[in-house]
Amino acid sequence: MAIIDFHTHVFPDDLAPRAISVLLANSRESHNYTDGTLGALRESMQINGIGTSVLLPVATKPSQVQGINRSCTDLKSNGIIPFGSLHPKTVNIEEEIAFLLENKIPGVKFHPEYQDFYVDDPSMFNIYEQLSEAGLIVVFHTGKDPGPFTCDHALPEALRNVLRNFPKMRMVAAHMGGWKVWDEVRKYLIGLPVYFDTSAVCDLLSPRDFFIIARKHGIERILFGTDSPWFDQGYARSWIEKLDFTDREKEMIFEKNALSLLTTATAE
Repeated sequence: MAIIDFHTHVFPDDLAPRAISVLLANSRESHNYTDGTLGALRESMQINGIGTSVLLPVATKPSQVQGINRSCTDLKSNGIIPFGSLHPKTVNIEEEIAFLLENKIPGVKFHPEYQDFYVDDPSMFNIYEQLSEAGLIVVFHTGKDPGPFTCDHALPEALRNVLRNFPKMRMVAAHMGGWKVWDEVRKYLIGLPVYFDTSAVCDLLSPRDFFIIARKHGIERILFGTDSPWFDQGYARSWIEKLDFTDREKEMIFEKNALSLLTTATAE
């Protein structure tokens, strides 16, 4: 079975040590399992049987958007699928989306805490409309965050509001719909047309609760993800493998769902 990790992060080699250090300093809960470089991610993939990793960069400033998106063309390679990024204050949205489409970059990542915006703020609707029309995948950090933030920028009820306004959006709600707010996930998101990725939930969400949420939401909308380098790819894989899913369900979680979503996004 080929495994796709839908949620990973890397940093340029020269910036990785400082990036890891700063992010760890902001969170006592976090721990890095690689040094944050692409080479270290590839080594982890080889050790842990991960065939493909999706890279999810975050532009914390509008000025970073173009550089991040242009770097996608260099990062794209066998086993590595880079996503682009947009910032709420990006001026040339149309140009950046056109570049992503032209270069077959399947989607973008938003981190409402680091980017300081509320996910259902109407000021974002123009961006969402263009992303939806373009057919790009939109990944959101959701729920709380271990960093020094208010942790209320991307809660499940707000994600539901976005989906109501943009039903065509190919949305992925990271961290099983909302990190550490899974009661709200059950109330507002279960059963809606949104994908959940499994990143950063091992041992935080109980195996039983994970299993119940996945089954109720629909196995066809669950994507394996780890949040590497902050979680170990091998441990995340084994944690899910031990759950009482059928072999077919595991195949869907580990590969088939992601493959279908990625293929559809780049085909248009």
